Amino acid sequence: MNEEQLVAYLRHRMPNVQGIAVTNVARIPGGASRETWSFDARWSEDSAGLVERAFIARRDPTASLLDSNNDLEFDLYTALAGSGIPVPPVHWIERDGTWLERPFFIMERLPGATDARTLVTSPEFAGVLPLVAQQKASILAKIHGFDIARLPSLARPPSAAASALHEVERWERTMRADTLEPQPTLEIAFAWLKRHLPPPPARLALVHGDYRTGNFLYDQSGITGVLDWEMAHAGDPIEDIGWLAIKSWRWAGDDRVGGVCTRDEFIRMYEAAGGAKVEPATLKFWEILSNVKFAIIFITGTKSIVQGKTPDLLLALTAFVNPGLEVELLELMS
Repeated sequence: MNEEQLVAYLRHRMPNVQGIAVTNVARIPGGASRETWSFDARWSEDSAGLVERAFIARRDPTASLLDSNNDLEFDLYTALAGSGIPVPPVHWIERDGTWLERPFFIMERLPGATDARTLVTSPEFAGVLPLVAQQKASILAKIHGFDIARLPSLARPPSAAASALHEVERWERTMRADTLEPQPTLEIAFAWLKRHLPPPPARLALVHGDYRTGNFLYDQSGITGVLDWEMAHAGDPIEDIGWLAIKSWRWAGDDRVGGVCTRDEFIRMYEAAGGAKVEPATLKFWEILSNVKFAIIFITGTKSIVQGKTPDLLLALTAFVNPGLEVELLELMS
């Protein structure tokens, strides 16, 4: 992706403006399921004069840790606008590779940073961390309260009663399709999960699917935007809490979930904000499935490397993470 490609695309999308210029094109590190590019643009309009905007392009990669859906993420950002859930405004989506080599969409760049370790360990953000924890809980409650009828493209189980088994079987199919070797610990975990299915939720909710510290923007005012919705689906809202609670996201090196607050504090703030009642056994189920899911995501990344689909170093390193996840799983199930 380069300046010339982006200028040509913006001219296509905004034929009535003049003097389009693009600067500061840079890929943002990370993006294990989709590439994220940042760039600045300016142009002139008859009514507004000189206009300057900061943009993000989300482009399909050559290979990734998991399959994801550009249309779903774009539709989610569109539907969530004005809901009280902070998301970037989206502008355009392209479903082929005509303009930037692969499918992509473009949205505005919100202020703030995403680095989780800086947020939870830097003295600069010590004062704002309690506010971030509160906002993280209250925003999640709003996400789970959103009307999924407004999202017809959202993947969902056949019923609320089937939501837990639906997710277990979905990830089991993925493991069997992508694994390159036997997975005894994951086999044990799948057997445990099928024996300990939780009670169904009162209703299907919008599940973010990757609601961890590191997938939202923050600054000294708190959380400025929630990002990375490519794993969103309808399901049990406690799934999101199980995911954010896993050991891999405890960035501060202690027991604080996401590095921001204790598990009990987060649950209290989430429930007080109108979130679903969190039962310990249900949370344990989803925490175990979250570790399983994380391990399978890395199995998928390893397969992409072995098959030569990508030379991405991030995917190559994922194979070293799973032994720690397996230890965590065995401890949780004991």
